[in-house]
Amino acid sequence: MVMKYRSFQMPLAHYWGNVSRLFLLIGVLSILFAIVWKQNKDKCKCPKGKEPGFVVANEQNTMNLDDIIWKKSQRSNVSVIENAMGPLPVQYTYLVGSPPLKKRFLTIGISSVHKVKEEYLLKTISSIFSHCSPEELQLITLVIYLANNNIQLNEQSAREIEAEFSAHINSGRLLVIESSLAGYPHLSTLEASHWGNEGKNGARAKQNVDYAYLVNFCAGLSDYYLMLEDDIVCATSFVAIIQRYVRQREAPWTTIAFSRLGSIGKLYHSSDLYKLARFLLLFYDAMPADWLLEAFHRSQAQEHAIMFRPSLFQHIGRVSSFHSMETQFKDPEFEEDNGDLGDFPLASCFTNIPNFSNYMPSDVCPPGRGVFWGKNITSKSFFTVVFAHPIVPQKIQIHTGSAEYNQDILYDGYVEKGRLKVHSHDGQTCLTFQRIGVFKDGFFEMEDKSSEDDIDCLRIQVTAPQKQWLRIRRISIWVKKE
Repeated sequence: MVMKYRSFQMPLAHYWGNVSRLFLLIGVLSILFAIVWKQNKDKCKCPKGKEPGFVVANEQNTMNLDDIIWKKSQRSNVSVIENAMGPLPVQYTYLVGSPPLKKRFLTIGISSVHKVKEEYLLKTISSIFSHCSPEELQLITLVIYLANNNIQLNEQSAREIEAEFSAHINSGRLLVIESSLAGYPHLSTLEASHWGNEGKNGARAKQNVDYAYLVNFCAGLSDYYLMLEDDIVCATSFVAIIQRYVRQREAPWTTIAFSRLGSIGKLYHSSDLYKLARFLLLFYDAMPADWLLEAFHRSQAQEHAIMFRPSLFQHIGRVSSFHSMETQFKDPEFEEDNGDLGDFPLASCFTNIPNFSNYMPSDVCPPGRGVFWGKNITSKSFFTVVFAHPIVPQKIQIHTGSAEYNQDILYDGYVEKGRLKVHSHDGQTCLTFQRIGVFKDGFFEMEDKSSEDDIDCLRIQVTAPQKQWLRIRRISIWVKKE
């Protein structure tokens, strides 16, 4: 079965009346596009050594993302203007399954190529479905894009998937597709300085095109799109965690990362997928996929990555898609069984603890997208959570340290609840506090489902100095519902 696509070229030309006006419009917009890129390029005044970029493997120099994109946009023959908000004109073949009948909450997309030494795709699909509840399964559509150069390999993989996951295929939540690689751009002559490992540039550039074709297909299938790779395992109830997080997050966003590793776990609005597809295709030969995805959210006015902790996905593969290289990339923040992460009440956080690097109090502050990491801990150190609106907490958990930094916990301290918000020289706080419990081995927990008392603040108070730094990685709060 071949999927149809629409072309927007004729309506656009007809709207402007004649070809000359169309060319004039494209010329003006191209100049504006170039100016915007140049301004973005000049805007970053990062200190030396802190400039965002990626280190070329086995070399000393660092390539700046803006420089690469600027140079690429000046010599590209790919039109950014033409149908910029519409689909790529790509034809797809359904190998297994058919299009879902209704729009769902989440589409999960995986691009996969055959690996000679070890294959992980079936394990990955199994992990996705087995870590979802029956309710979560109703919210997702899983799309597997088989991107092998060999059609027989695609058909063989499709048969294996169909044999093992027929129930999910029949329920309409699993699709397997392919597309002709004849339409792919040229992949052989790439600039090695942008990639680092000569000989594997073509495979990495092809991965960018694979991703472009995949997200182009998935646009419109759901409200959100989650990018995964074909060699991962999932945390339990990851769909429910993602759903709750995005529904309670009020600030605008382009990309949310639910894993620290490369392109794994990147979440997008479905409405952004056509733009993402064209971005990946335009700069497919400029840099690896994970750096292109970073450049994309920066081009959409999201300057910094939004990281959710703990990570919901872990890399399990040892063999890379790129010429069977062996890798051992692991995410130290991954927890397969996160349990219930609680609710995500809006709040602001304040502390007198000096932060390390860019690990700010706001990173762990509910709804929490990262961790706070502080140093120089004294007996007067505190960390205060000030809620945007009063809440009635029924359960509170505060986790410090991590598997990777298991010494950076709070050794001596307690937690207080506060009432009556006020301003102070350290930011916001509360006028009165009442102790509700102490930390034990770097962990605090309180549960009182019968409580009816609302609070405005939650404060961590240190009671003894410590040599180790303090890493607050999660503040989980369960709020009484009206």
